[in-house]
Amino acid sequence: MTSVRRASSSSVRARRRDRGHGAVLVVEADEAYRAVIETCVRLADCRAEATTDFATALARLEGASFDVLIWGTGPEEDRHAESVGLLRAGTDAHVIVLADQFEIAQSAHEAGADQVLPKPFVPSALVAAVMAALRRSPVLMMHLASRVEIKGIVFDAAGRSLQCDGALVTFTTQEWDLLAVFLSHPNRFMTAREIIRLGWRAGAHEVEQLRTYVRRLRQKLEPLDVPLRLVSHQNRGYCLVVD
Repeated sequence: MTSVRRASSSSVRARRRDRGHGAVLVVEADEAYRAVIETCVRLADCRAEATTDFATALARLEGASFDVLIWGTGPEEDRHAESVGLLRAGTDAHVIVLADQFEIAQSAHEAGADQVLPKPFVPSALVAAVMAALRRSPVLMMHLASRVEIKGIVFDAAGRSLQCDGALVTFTTQEWDLLAVFLSHPNRFMTAREIIRLGWRAGAHEVEQLRTYVRRLRQKLEPLDVPLRLVSHQNRGYCLVVD
């Protein structure tokens, strides 16, 4: 009888693991790395689907929806920035890139990866990154479902884009989530901690990464000459000024 109860309990745990709280696509050619990544995904209470090559991953994105995509880059691969751009165009998932070289990490980050972790990686850091990617504030989610017009500028949540005087600017998921926080609280300074509390998530080093994403938003907004300015103050935080 005891063995039956144990088997039943094990079966329930297995079903819970299969169901999980999110779907994660793993792209990793190395078998050992792939096994560890899949284990990390399950520890984050998510369902993992794995593939060994980039082309197959793009095909899977066309036929299924994923919450997170983890791409473990290798030294034999090239054109990482272009590949990240293809991933960004093919999915709304949070894209985590595992990079074994600084140049790869930099190009992936600049191309729109939501998060870059060093490879080899610390398993607990990857688990935390997946869990953070799945968290969303209810207030932020409601705002992201909307279409907002401010002084002739149209912000479209569905396309994560801004349209103004014929210009179209698109944003990565992390950029859009941060912009959504600012749009929800215009002309108000917010500290990094408050921005994170309102729903912006970026993994284990959110406060440090916030500076990077604020800079990226400025680089996209400033050339448009729109009546929006993203300013910062050492003691007050960040503010989206609407003129």
